[in-house]
Amino acid sequence: MIKILTVLAIIFSGFLSVLIRGGDSLYDILKAAPLQDYMSGSLSGKIDRAVFDAIPRSAGLNGFSGGLLYKGLRDAGPQVWAGCNDWLYSAEELRVDDRDAEPMAARLRLLPHLVQAFAERKILLIVVPVPDKAEQVEEQLCGISADASRVRANAWAHAASATKLHQVNLRDQWPRPGYWRTDTHWDSAGAHFAAEAVAKLVNGAMGAGTERISLTRGVRHERPGDLTRLAGLQDGPKWLAPAAEYAEDARTAIQRSGGLLDDAAAPSVLLAGSSFSQNSGFIEYLQAALAREVAQVSEAGGGFAGALLKLLQQKPEMLAGAKVVIWEWPMRSLVAPLSDAERQMLRQIEGH
Repeated sequence: MIKILTVLAIIFSGFLSVLIRGGDSLYDILKAAPLQDYMSGSLSGKIDRAVFDAIPRSAGLNGFSGGLLYKGLRDAGPQVWAGCNDWLYSAEELRVDDRDAEPMAARLRLLPHLVQAFAERKILLIVVPVPDKAEQVEEQLCGISADASRVRANAWAHAASATKLHQVNLRDQWPRPGYWRTDTHWDSAGAHFAAEAVAKLVNGAMGAGTERISLTRGVRHERPGDLTRLAGLQDGPKWLAPAAEYAEDARTAIQRSGGLLDDAAAPSVLLAGSSFSQNSGFIEYLQAALAREVAQVSEAGGGFAGALLKLLQQKPEMLAGAKVVIWEWPMRSLVAPLSDAERQMLRQIEGH
């Protein structure tokens, strides 16, 4: 009953606002319309335009209507799945499409060639697949399961087993929840866990670092979630949106030896990841755990191998002094449309 009343309230409020804002225009159109307009159907076009022009447009109003749908129907729009207890999920992680097999298979064909490209340069490539939030916090999905996430994870595991990889496993022993409620990314606990797992593998191969790196936390502040923005809920009343979340940003300070004018050596560790590598203090936790400075070359929206391919194809000079490249990417990116850089490398591999 609550859901029905919510829908009726939204419809009625929208109808009422159109009448208030566009009633005079509609009356003038109907009053002045000749009989020919009624017979030809052109009158309906004029009415449609008048109604469209009368629809109120504002971020606040959109946020209010979106908030009503969210609170009343647990509907967060086509790009966001609203789970239980104010948990939001990217719809990308949950969708199932027969066409997903093609881009996933293409990326799995790329994998051994990417590994080989760094092996030829005598650079240790550390692979860090980020599990889907839907799979790691499946209990809050409410009514659906993370089957699509498991399909991708299993396909990757099968391909990885056929390729010699230095890979970090983040699916097991994950510090649940490890993700923000209203964001696609891991929270500070998840970022810290991922950084420690990566550092353990890197230090096991290279030996412990020796740089003096201190880690501090900033002032607690409200952290708007990207899924809240994507659902259009950030501009409405707070009581109609998911509860706010708060963060304390991690910060690192590197104590260098020598004078201020001494040139510091370029970092031998590069982080080529996605927005996960740029969020929640991951690189700060990583540098502290490694006791080494890390060069950030990650790209928001880089998907599967955006930052990695940019290093190989556009900025190979950055690899000259590198000993380790950490390749972080979100598991959901396996089924995203192929990028131009990925297509280019596939053409080179397959000879056409």
